[in-house]
Amino acid sequence: MPAVPALLFTLLLATGARAAPPRPLPFSERAPDEARVERVLGSLSLRDKVGQLLLAYPQVGKDTPVEVGGVLFVGGTLRKPDAARERIRSSRERARVPPFFAVDIEGGGFNRLSRHAALKELPLARDMASLEDAQVEDWGRRVGEAMRQVGLNMNLAPVFDVAPAGHMFRNGRAFSGEPAVVQRKATAFARGLSRAGVVSIGKHFPGYGDLDADSDHVRALADWSQERVRHEASAFRAADRFLGGVMMSNIVYTAFGPAPAILEPSLVALAHEGGGLSVTDDVAIQALAAHLGTTREEVVRRAFLAGNDLILTTEPPDWSGGLDYFGILTELVGTDAQRLGRLDAAVRRVLRLKDRMGLLDGR
Repeated sequence: MPAVPALLFTLLLATGARAAPPRPLPFSERAPDEARVERVLGSLSLRDKVGQLLLAYPQVGKDTPVEVGGVLFVGGTLRKPDAARERIRSSRERARVPPFFAVDIEGGGFNRLSRHAALKELPLARDMASLEDAQVEDWGRRVGEAMRQVGLNMNLAPVFDVAPAGHMFRNGRAFSGEPAVVQRKATAFARGLSRAGVVSIGKHFPGYGDLDADSDHVRALADWSQERVRHEASAFRAADRFLGGVMMSNIVYTAFGPAPAILEPSLVALAHEGGGLSVTDDVAIQALAAHLGTTREEVVRRAFLAGNDLILTTEPPDWSGGLDYFGILTELVGTDAQRLGRLDAAVRRVLRLKDRMGLLDGR
């Protein structure tokens, strides 16, 4: 599709008009072409495969190849949507495998496209809980269509946490403290995103519940039984058809081990039972390594060894002041047959989702 002139694109944003690219068949209605997935997988080098595991902040280099599996837009990266659209177009052209272009748009103040006319009144999840399911689905569709006008194809939302109290209740990011309400409303939002051609990643698996702590800043512990953890996680299962995967939480569920969910293999395996990807929360958070008493490099290694498919970082992958994610993971995998098999399994899941999204068509 030819690029939309900047003036016209600005006008479309101002009026809320729909100018998204032609909508593909929703990924929820499309099975992966396994032969094509294997063909693409077989064409990738070790470095290429490692790159598919990274969901990272836009890289610094404007002309160098885009090797990551996904590009994450946070902070002020979407304040100028026309510039973001051009950045996405350029990144797509420089990528050997088409990337995910991800953002987190939940509602209310948690809205990276709040300047878009169609999304200025996007309610908080807590407020959407009082709407009919069809209205919530329509909000999901409107979010998805606004995203696709910019070129974004993955939303790290909605929140499936069942929060009758605590941190997620206070900030309004949770739909409700009632599991049935969360299941219906979050599923409706994800279904709307899918209708607009956008993949949804539910969070924060297996559930934040009524915890008071903010796991981005402190070590959050959930002293729940395994039964309760599985019950909290069941809120995600109703939406499996409309989810591309789930984002793991940074909470420690003591019944499963001493590490946060993103680093616990048994919880990552539980996430994979839904059939989608397991995405980490931000591994660049300094507090995460500090609470574990280890290095940030070790957090990245453990995130891979736990079985995650996408390792999310808010650092540009080529930033000289950041971690060498490619080097860390390439060295870790090396020539070890078991780790190479684990890498292939993760990349295969990533490619399956990309194929369901139509990103691998023609390959």
